[in-house]
Parts: sequence; structure tokens; C-alpha cells
Amino acid sequence: MRAESPDGLGELLWHVLAKEPSSGTLCGRLAPPPPAVPAISDGTTGERYCAPCMTAFRSAVQAHADNALSPEAA
Repeated sequence: MRAESPDGLGELLWHVLAKEPSSGTLCGRLAPPPPAVPAISDGTTGERYCAPCMTAFRSAVQAHADNALSPEAA
């Protein structure tokens, strides 16, 4: 996961990193390089997760679980 501060005012928006580094995040945004990731501090006003990233992550986990539980997997 990688955070960015989209408003520049202290709110952190967390993205899920794609498996392929060149892909950026699951929502398609390029992740900020590690040194540019804002730190959580006293000035942080809030945190939230990127909804498109979380939807893509949930779909991937569900597909993996469905495959693992299918009769063909046994």
C-alpha cells in the first residue's frame, strides 16, 4: 500500500500497489515514489482508502478464494 496526499492539506489516500511495479496502483494511478509518501503526523487530518483500489483488491481475493474452493482444486 502507498499513501498520497491528494489535497496537500494532510489527508492521506491509501492505494493498493499493483503486482507489476510499472502498473502503479490497482486503480491505475501512478504511485508516488517511496521518499515522496507523506508521513502520518500530528498534521494529518484523516486517512481513507481508494475505493477503486479496494474494489479491485476485493475482486482479486474473491476470485482466488473461489478458485481454491472449487471442486476442481481438490
